[in-house]
Amino acid sequence: FSFEEVVLKGLASDGGLYIPSEIPQADNWQSWKDKSFTELAFEILSLYISPAEIPSEDLKGIIERSYSTFRAPETTPLRHLNDNLYLLELFHGPTFAFKDVALQFLGNLFEYFLVRKNEGKTGRDRHHLTVVGATS
Repeated sequence: FSFEEVVLKGLASDGGLYIPSEIPQADNWQSWKDKSFTELAFEILSLYISPAEIPSEDLKGIIERSYSTFRAPETTPLRHLNDNLYLLELFHGPTFAFKDVALQFLGNLFEYFLVRKNEGKTGRDRHHLTVVGATS
């Protein structure tokens, strides 16, 4: 399956999750230590998403849009509590929920792929997507 197909289908036909057929090597991961959240997201996602599916500049734009509404400059600040105890704050997104970290990006992927699929189409020929959300 392509990345686009997996994103738009959501679940595999057996009801399970899609997993990559292989885990790519991040040979230069040590050079990522000073990157921002969005830069790091780009480096990691680029290992899984081919530029043939989403060109690098488009992927950077999707990532930037996804996290531009987060209230913390670091997106998900890592707070040092004491000794070797840290807390990753995942509540700085638009709905104050940890799910914003994944779902802001996913929503922008939906938009990106649907705009591309619907290019030149009108009315009933256009692809639509219904998203049902739930909270825990």
